[in-house]
Amino acid sequence: MKRLFLTLFLVLLLMFAWSFPVLAGSPSCAQCGMDVDLNSKYAAKIVQGETTSYFCDIGDLFAYINSKRVPASGAMVKDYITGDWIDARKAFYVRPVKKFRTPMGWGVAAFRENKRAAEHGEVMDFNGAGRVLK
Repeated sequence: MKRLFLTLFLVLLLMFAWSFPVLAGSPSCAQCGMDVDLNSKYAAKIVQGETTSYFCDIGDLFAYINSKRVPASGAMVKDYITGDWIDARKAFYVRPVKKFRTPMGWGVAAFRENKRAAEHGEVMDFNGAGRVLK
């Protein structure tokens, strides 16, 4: 009976563990500490020389820049359409809270092209997004 219970417990434990994606080797978000999925359309980073700080959510990038007073040079975000890294200062941002389900709930997506961003909501530039995402 103990063996059956132990086997059942291990099976349930493995099923539970497999239900959560493990991002082995993922960097931690510099703002909140959560694992960063580098394939996420909402990931962001700041490259400063040899150091790269990663963010799980575009909103965390702005919170970090605002709270740490870090220069935005080297900041990059993912283009919502292609998933390519783009310069955060040249990106166009949209924040329709209900449409984008982002890791930390900031609800912001970045776009390389203004026209594509406008298809998803009201467009903000880098400075506008920075003011909204404090």
